[in-house]
Amino acid sequence: MKNIIKILIVFVFSLNTLNAQEILSSKTYINTCYNEQQCFSLNSASFIFYNNDNHELSFSIDFSKFKTGNDTIDSWLDDLDDTKLTFKGELIYDNLLVLTNHNSKAVVVNGLMTFNGVSHSHKIEVTIFEVSREGVLFQNNQQDYNDRINVNLGFSFMPKEFKIDKKPHHLKKKITVGIYRGYVNKYNSRADIYFKN
Repeated sequence: MKNIIKILIVFVFSLNTLNAQEILSSKTYINTCYNEQQCFSLNSASFIFYNNDNHELSFSIDFSKFKTGNDTIDSWLDDLDDTKLTFKGELIYDNLLVLTNHNSKAVVVNGLMTFNGVSHSHKIEVTIFEVSREGVLFQNNQQDYNDRINVNLGFSFMPKEFKIDKKPHHLKKKITVGIYRGYVNKYNSRADIYFKN
């Protein structure tokens, strides 16, 4: 009986360790106009990271995850899905949880956005907020509290900025991207795979 209890304890601790190391995706929305039709998609296509050492906020969006499998509906995504969009910018806060009286803070983050092999300076609007301490909405209740921080962020760009207008569907209208209640993963060595095309 004692051996079974020991095995169960080891199993539970193993699950907690795996959970703590898991990199979570965030819901992402994309919208544009193609052939005079509003086209949009929503999926868990982005990964957000914060590096406490150098205060870098970074994210990666994989446009291939927006596809539904229906060629007619997905055609406008064909020009976007062969490369990831990445952003890296500096967000300096010693303690992200000390934000405002309402535990949220809106900031503009300047950084470098790369897409389709082209890089440009870009600004993104970020709202940082704390997930409630009540219930089980966060995984880690120790001093390392990145998982209690969520972000809403949004930006838009013209296809011409990243030479997407030269691709077969010739997207020309502004592309808008939004991430709602984005989970901020702690940056580690495993994060690098999300920034490779």
